[in-house]
Amino acid sequence: MGMKLREMGRLRKISVVLLRHGLGHLVDKLGLSGRAGKGESPKEEVLRLSEAERVRMALEELGPTFVKFGQVMSLRSDVLPESLIVELKKLQDAVPPFPVEKAKDAIRAELGSPVEELYGSFNNVPLAAASIAQVHRATLKDGTEVVVKVQRPGIEEIIKTDLGIMRTLARLLERRVPDVKQFDPTGLVDEFEKAITKELDFITEARSAERFSSNFKDDPRVCVPAVIEPLTKRKVLTATFSTGRKVTDLRGDPAPYRQEIARRINDLYLVQILEHGFFHADPHPGNIFVMADGSICFHDFGIVGELDERTREEIADLFIAFVEMDLDGIADTYLGMGVITEEIDREGFKRAIGEFIRAYYWLPMKDFSFAEVMKNLILIGKRYRVKVKRELLLLGKTFMGVESIVRGLDPDFNLVENIRPYAGSVMARQLLPSLSRKDTYKALRDLNRFFRDLPADASRVIREIKEKGLELKLKHENLEEFGVRIDRASNRLSFSLIIAAIIIGSSIIMQLHIGPSVSGVPLLGAAGYIIALALGLWLVWSIFRSGKL
Repeated sequence: MGMKLREMGRLRKISVVLLRHGLGHLVDKLGLSGRAGKGESPKEEVLRLSEAERVRMALEELGPTFVKFGQVMSLRSDVLPESLIVELKKLQDAVPPFPVEKAKDAIRAELGSPVEELYGSFNNVPLAAASIAQVHRATLKDGTEVVVKVQRPGIEEIIKTDLGIMRTLARLLERRVPDVKQFDPTGLVDEFEKAITKELDFITEARSAERFSSNFKDDPRVCVPAVIEPLTKRKVLTATFSTGRKVTDLRGDPAPYRQEIARRINDLYLVQILEHGFFHADPHPGNIFVMADGSICFHDFGIVGELDERTREEIADLFIAFVEMDLDGIADTYLGMGVITEEIDREGFKRAIGEFIRAYYWLPMKDFSFAEVMKNLILIGKRYRVKVKRELLLLGKTFMGVESIVRGLDPDFNLVENIRPYAGSVMARQLLPSLSRKDTYKALRDLNRFFRDLPADASRVIREIKEKGLELKLKHENLEEFGVRIDRASNRLSFSLIIAAIIIGSSIIMQLHIGPSVSGVPLLGAAGYIIALALGLWLVWSIFRSGKL
């Protein structure tokens, strides 16, 4: 009953805030007019603002949950109006710090001992404060400098209550305003719940940091603060302190150094996105430091993105198609990346893409913005009812942050030339996948089975075609010639597979450096490539000579 009363009180406050910001029409549509009371009316200066600005101000007044909701929704340019997206991006996740005594109480409740027993020292002045948590500097007993992230007391209960109210409001909207169903309000709340639940669990954040660090374990260009496991729980996270500089503090450094750092940051994000499929999705200056040795230190893994192999290939295809100004390629790839809920006008979609892309024809390569490209693709897709996966929207937001940082360090940075080799390597993997570890053995096993069964399978198919096709489909017409053609086609197919097997086997030898080599090149692998080339040329010549291209 207590929770119900709390929700009722919170719902009344929401109604009052909406009325105060000139959003009474929303209160009426939701049927909440009776909850807001009388005398609540917006000031004249508020009414002079756009509706999108008033929505943003209302969210700010409603507190942390609604601010976070607005920030997550700022990604959804595929469903929300652009004017609202612009305002939602202005939402700042900054609130006054809570008293240090409450932080120490939270640490004791979570870790089971007082701060004095857990840390050598603990700075009472917060280093930073946000809606979910605040951060304090401290030292371990051995003198190691660390930062301690402490969840804001009571924030989980507040978010839980607000989520329940958001879901109620979403259902009311769907019932009372039929046109809004196309935006799937309940689905948007579900999406937000997943995002905020992850952000509230610091163990999940710690695991993300460890996974990111493992991905770059052999790369000296990357630094990740180490998580102190014994002092990390669901509501408290302890990690080593970084002594690096924010990227914004480099603007007075020599231009060549800034250019190198810009290229390095961009390269590392391309590696995350196109190779690892796991990326740091909150690239702002407070989360990316440059160490004294030039390595890049990534902080705060509360927001990360994950892309499967197919999605990474599609992104690489999109990059290459854009660089080559392949309009059909851009349109087809983007449609493949989205969710089409109904039959769309593909030709109209392609024309819209063409009109947008032609604006880039005369731009220097260095002025291309892939964040801007993705944003416009999403907006065009919105007109044609193409929904985009959240991870791709998160990727677009990430690119925007990366480009802002990189261009801040080096205004002449050429994004296209930097992206081309990474996208090309992904495409090369599509054509000739890297077969390593267990994938190598699985591929060889499957290939062996295929070749072992191919003669019997091909003979059975031909025999059945001759026997059954003769009576039922071929009507005794040109059966012998048909059989010869089938034999020839199956032989060419078998021959092509043998060539492919030689190429794959040679690639494995090259990768694993098997057998004798000259100048680091395995002779068996090189011989295999030469044999495959010769056989391939012979096959092409025989097909050409037969006149059956």
